[in-house]
Amino acid sequence: MGTHDVEDNALLRPVPIIDIVYLHRITLFFILTLSPLAYGDLRGEVQAIIHQADLNKGNASVTIIDTATGEILVDIHGNRSMIPASNQKLYTSGAALHVLGPKFTFKTQLIQSGEDLIIVGDGDPTLGDSELLGITDWSTEREVLQRELKPWVDAVIKTGKRSFETIYVDDRIFDQNFVHPSWPADQINNWYCAQVAGINYHLNVIHFYPAPIQESRASLGRYAPSLPWLTIGNRTSSKTAKSNPSSFWVSRPPNSNVMTARGNVNATHTTPVKVALHDPSLIFGKTLANELQQHGITSNEVKRVPNNADRSTGQLLYQRITPIEQALARSNRDSHNLYAEALLKRLAASATQRPGTFDEGATVIGTAISQRLGGRQQHLSIADGSGMSRENRTTTQTLTKWLSSFRLDEPSGQSLLDSLAVPGEGTLDNRFKKVDLGNATVHAKSGYLRGVCSLSGYVIFESGRKPIVFSIIVNDIKGTVKGAKKMQERIVELLSRS
Repeated sequence: MGTHDVEDNALLRPVPIIDIVYLHRITLFFILTLSPLAYGDLRGEVQAIIHQADLNKGNASVTIIDTATGEILVDIHGNRSMIPASNQKLYTSGAALHVLGPKFTFKTQLIQSGEDLIIVGDGDPTLGDSELLGITDWSTEREVLQRELKPWVDAVIKTGKRSFETIYVDDRIFDQNFVHPSWPADQINNWYCAQVAGINYHLNVIHFYPAPIQESRASLGRYAPSLPWLTIGNRTSSKTAKSNPSSFWVSRPPNSNVMTARGNVNATHTTPVKVALHDPSLIFGKTLANELQQHGITSNEVKRVPNNADRSTGQLLYQRITPIEQALARSNRDSHNLYAEALLKRLAASATQRPGTFDEGATVIGTAISQRLGGRQQHLSIADGSGMSRENRTTTQTLTKWLSSFRLDEPSGQSLLDSLAVPGEGTLDNRFKKVDLGNATVHAKSGYLRGVCSLSGYVIFESGRKPIVFSIIVNDIKGTVKGAKKMQERIVELLSRS
């Protein structure tokens, strides 16, 4: 009789009642120890982390969901109305995947119609994006941008024509309300408040590289893109003493591209000073016209297609195709506002078959949330797509339910997950540096506004355990957000050990 048979027979022998009770307790303890999040009181541990954090009088809201069961593991003020800051982009990108689908592509077209060229926009925010073009040496930016236009120019050269009557820009995929009304008026010229148009170019900003000139106004450098028709005044100074720090900035009146450089330039700027442009669609039309002229192809004027004109048709010369994944990654991983707002307006255009607007885009996002979560959500208000508006409101309950509604083993869920930053990249580049996540990884979206610090996303486990979804938002912070960020990271570290 082998050992295996002896052990089998031994299991058949009667076991005293006291042993059965003991074994039951041991087994139960072992099961509880291995069960996800069963060790200790998770809510109590999270509450303790919040209590110990220096939130500078901020109010925290936390919701944590186990996607394996759909159970809310932690809910601390989870139904409190909160400003989400850039966590708003999670709604926008998720709605884009819900409505447009993970295989959606932007298609920007160049059409010849008789004696005219027509640029037909689709809201694509990637054209002329220096990040996507891989620019590391900013002194080469103009040349890189020119190379990006080469396929457009080559397509026109192939027509054999050397002159055109008009270059039209058809940007009617979006309306011409370029700026959300609730964005801070004193920041509209900053890159993060760049205008949102049916044809976007160079993130709708101009890059300046000023340098001091002894006893003179500063040089504005080889600003990019090259916009030779632009009027730029210069009221700078070039004081290089330590007591005269750099204070370079550029003013631009509303609805105008008349710019004036101001402030002091103490040293040469090797990274760009970014200033938002007005009417990006016409900027791109004029940029293409200028590039064509460098190749001996002329046109009489550049102007916008009237809103009441028929649909633009003609011979397709060139089509630029951009997959939605690029827009999602720049929106979420890098938290670029233009990308989120372009997605919002593109949602509106797709749903209404009218020029996309901020208001209708917000409505489409709200509808998508209701569809996925089974009804209207309390304390949810969608103002814009990026989170720049302080009129956005959400609860961490709704945000975690929204993230949980995307199955990560399906294309839309995988695309959403892939668009998020992980520690060491994007907006999480300097986060979680002193945090041990063990065999887990966090994919998350951070967000900041004055008095607001948010972090929401997924904890993914190498073991194959179903992800945990979390949302941690702090509002009303009086001062630095350092304590709020540390608190968020400690909570995620706790979840990674589950």
